[in-house]
Amino acid sequence: MNKKAIFILTILAVLAVPMVAMAQAEFTLGGYVKMETSWDSTQMNKNMTTPVFRNNDRDFHHGRLKFTANSTRFNLTIKGPKLWGATTTGFIEVDFDGQGNTNFPNAGDTAIGGTAAFRMRHAMFRLNWPETELLLGQYWGYFSSFTPETAQDSGNQFTGSPTQRLPQIRLTQKFLGTYTASMLVGAPSLTNALDTLNAATNPNAGESSESPQVQAMLSYEADLYGKAAFYGRPRGFAAQISGGWQRTRFRSGTSATLSTWGQDHYSALFTGRQKDQQNLNHWIIQGSMFVPVIPTYSANLAGTASLSTQWAVGAGLGAFGEAVAADNSFLHLKGFTGGTVNTAVYDRELQKRYTGFIQGQYYFTNEWFLNTVWGMSKAFGVPSNKFMNAVTGPAGMSDFATAGGVNLATGANDMSKFWQQYSATLWYRPIQALKFGLQYSYARTEFFQRTAGNAGVGASTGAGNTSRITDFGQDHRVMFAGFFYF
Repeated sequence: MNKKAIFILTILAVLAVPMVAMAQAEFTLGGYVKMETSWDSTQMNKNMTTPVFRNNDRDFHHGRLKFTANSTRFNLTIKGPKLWGATTTGFIEVDFDGQGNTNFPNAGDTAIGGTAAFRMRHAMFRLNWPETELLLGQYWGYFSSFTPETAQDSGNQFTGSPTQRLPQIRLTQKFLGTYTASMLVGAPSLTNALDTLNAATNPNAGESSESPQVQAMLSYEADLYGKAAFYGRPRGFAAQISGGWQRTRFRSGTSATLSTWGQDHYSALFTGRQKDQQNLNHWIIQGSMFVPVIPTYSANLAGTASLSTQWAVGAGLGAFGEAVAADNSFLHLKGFTGGTVNTAVYDRELQKRYTGFIQGQYYFTNEWFLNTVWGMSKAFGVPSNKFMNAVTGPAGMSDFATAGGVNLATGANDMSKFWQQYSATLWYRPIQALKFGLQYSYARTEFFQRTAGNAGVGASTGAGNTSRITDFGQDHRVMFAGFFYF
């Protein structure tokens, strides 16, 4: 055999190795195309994951119409060969909502009407034995198992239903037929860019973590007396309790412009800084439940009804995907050095909140069903007499913005007291490949303090229009969504 033939056979043998490996895997493409159309009474983002601008800001409280297909997504499931007696599978999912915080992407408005940003949602593989699973990669945390079936993505993300995906190593064990215990060690999640020093532009400046995020979950699920629909499939009674912990270091910061609370609005600007580095413990405990109310004993969903509910309490919930940056931590005034307000010092505290939602669903037929959900999030234990936070000039929460500052609505550092959201959606699914929803939503955010009214573009703010002082904002939305599944 000549050298040329040997060379060709060698190349073919090398190429055949990955081809043999590929032949042992099966690939399945899935996902959906989604079109959303919505009208809001004020400037709300696509997924309703921002505080509502205060009602007294006339520059923001006007109607807004949006069209977007950014929520379109597709996934790839890979079924691999057996290993150690386990079935191996991989899963990759992407969409076009790649905006916002990299730990908890909050699909914003940057791409609406423009170029969508590609984003990885999930990328993980797992080994499955009959009652044991080992998972490695980026996937859901334990707090995202009972998301309400709303027309917008991330339904009730900051009002009772976290949206959290994190790189992790997870071990799950089933036992006694109906119970599942699971634990994961994952990437710590930060509400701010790593070690940003400028507290004047971010209230959570200088975050980092030397510990992983740890989560644990215990669940029970059984067909006790029939099933009801959960995302279009029959499901029996289910209950779950989960918890999480993470330790975050907050770096001592440079001097920043600060604001304390006045009697009825933010006031008293002065300069201060966080005195020392602090290590704070984020934690959450959450309980979830799915209850068939009018059950079925077959695949027929007509006439069935269900309730879903989930409640959580914790501190620094931004680490678990259930708080915006301003509601993750705040500054607690400790005093002054040198007897002057120019040398204020403070400690950082994690904000405590409790959140929850309750959802009711009824199937008129197998094609038509109604979904209603109410969710809330409320802060507690905030020392109002010593609270303060960084402001960002006219975009912050002070009534003493510089001349020309007009935004006295919620700013990046404006801490909220109470969020709530209500949605009612009429769904129609004539075939498995198509689904349409028409939804009405009401959202309301209440803040700890008031701001003066906005006197208009270019006006000096100062005391503002005192006849329009407010401490809340509210939004009404009408939305249509269409899905094509494949």
